Amino acid sequence: MSTLQEAAPAPADRAARLDYKWVASGVVMLGAVMVILDQTVVNVALPTLESDFGVSLSSVQWIVTGYTLALASVIPLAGWITDRYGSKRVFIVSQVLFVAGSVLCGLARSNEVLIAFRVLQGLGGGLIMPVGMATLMSVTRPDERGRVMSVLGVPMLIGPVLGPTLGGWLIQAVSWRLIFYLNVPIGIVGVIMALLLLRDSRNPLARREPLDVGGMLLATGSVVGMVYGLSQPSTYGWDAWQTIVPLVGGALLLVVFCLYELRQEHPLIDIRIFRDGAFSAALSLNFLVALSLFGAILLFPLFLQQIQGYSALDAGLVLGAQGLGAGLMMPIAGNLTDRVGARWVVPIGLAILAGSTVWMTTLAADTSRGMIFAMLFVRGLGMGFAMMPSMSSAYVTLAPPLIARATSVANVVQRVASGLGIAIMATVLSARISANLPHGAGAAAAAGGSNLAAAHLPPQVKAMVLEQATKGFDDTFWVAAGLIALAFPLTILLRRALRPQEVRRYALRQLTEGIVLGAAARRLRRAAPSARLEPERAVPVLSQEALTRLRKGQTLLRAGTAAGGLVPRPRPGLATRVSFAVVVVAAVVAMVAATAHGYRTPVVPSLPRAVAQAPAR
Repeated sequence: MSTLQEAAPAPADRAARLDYKWVASGVVMLGAVMVILDQTVVNVALPTLESDFGVSLSSVQWIVTGYTLALASVIPLAGWITDRYGSKRVFIVSQVLFVAGSVLCGLARSNEVLIAFRVLQGLGGGLIMPVGMATLMSVTRPDERGRVMSVLGVPMLIGPVLGPTLGGWLIQAVSWRLIFYLNVPIGIVGVIMALLLLRDSRNPLARREPLDVGGMLLATGSVVGMVYGLSQPSTYGWDAWQTIVPLVGGALLLVVFCLYELRQEHPLIDIRIFRDGAFSAALSLNFLVALSLFGAILLFPLFLQQIQGYSALDAGLVLGAQGLGAGLMMPIAGNLTDRVGARWVVPIGLAILAGSTVWMTTLAADTSRGMIFAMLFVRGLGMGFAMMPSMSSAYVTLAPPLIARATSVANVVQRVASGLGIAIMATVLSARISANLPHGAGAAAAAGGSNLAAAHLPPQVKAMVLEQATKGFDDTFWVAAGLIALAFPLTILLRRALRPQEVRRYALRQLTEGIVLGAAARRLRRAAPSARLEPERAVPVLSQEALTRLRKGQTLLRAGTAAGGLVPRPRPGLATRVSFAVVVVAAVVAMVAATAHGYRTPVVPSLPRAVAQAPAR
């Protein structure tokens, strides 16, 4: 297949291929930077847009919600579109759509028009990440993907930090329209680079597959329902119909989608891919990592701005420590993943993440900038060791034709996990701050809104309120640490990429078996029928098996480790299963203990009576 040929060219072309994978990584990273920055940069503009357009906050919130839903709706289609039309063409078209949407957003004169153009922007942006990942998977061998995925991880971790900082500065210094126009030069450069540098790759068998319209409608409805539902708890709470209806509806559509896809000859997403234990384990691990990472990423910007009174720009500069740590560690983690496998790398990252998160439970209202910088830097080191190695390990055991569809699944999982993590952390934080604040402090601090650092209170009382609110953050970090603990058991089930000699050994065995079966079929053709054997029925079976093995052996010899997913892996042994069970028990105990510690009954001091009874100013 063309994907195999592209991923494993002849030895004479090997140097060119090694150069090309980094070229492709650079092109894909540029597109990813544009999308991820845009997802975070717009949030800080909402108060300005509310004022400029003269609409309510709930109306202007649809600028973010519409984009998010459009982004999520096209992700399930990414695999089929990539297989059908080729990764280069789809990647370029998606960038063009995104840039066109950005220009139109910058020209919008009303809230309704801006929402419509944000939907167009989201339709383009939703394809960039999964198609970019499929591109990188198609041009690299499994034993190279750890290093390549570390490049893609840079914008994923730096974007949430840089976006709000850059957005706040642009809005303050120039205009909110510039946050959209900023995408235009990046997008133009990205399109030109993709046109000139990317090679096309597509699955020739998939070109003849019709679009699974029923699967598309079910998958889109399911993803949109769950993503929308997870955006509602911060406004309405978990028990409101605005949250329950879309979440339950999305979950029901997901069940129907799975049952429907199992009956289709050409499914949009082959559900049987989850029979691959290593893929399922890696995807579950990615879900838990994204759940804990993106949920906890929400906490520190809020702490810096609402408790310590940092501006958006200052908070962004401090939060840059996290991106710095991740950026320094990702190349090292990628190298180690390619050498020894994600099973030995990801636990180190999770341990650093868990340790740094527990360290964050010691935060106080007056914790120094240097201490916070150190906490975030160490957490970034853990991110670099955990996130991208766990993502790259998902594709190690998959056959090349399945990878484009698998990237769609992985992006849906990450989108849902990040939304769920943010919703959980926001809910826990709100509950724990309320539990720790003295009675009457909420009314007394109302003048500052949610920003307690801006509340008009006597100095001693304000110091007490800020310290108690900080304990709410500390409690929430304990819950985040518990979520990280749940990820440890799944690292035991991760697989490493096969070495070249292992693939070659299996290929030669397939060729040998094919030759033997072919010789047996040839001999049976000349044999006389007997009571035990009917040559006319046995010969076609043997011939087909011989042909299958010969083709598989030739493909493996030609493609090498790029086709490592065609080599079957043994099921986990007894020792692995016992170790997994033991670590699961330990992880659940750790999660329960951390959550219980976070939800312990707080010691709440009393406000002076005069302050507690005074109305907010």
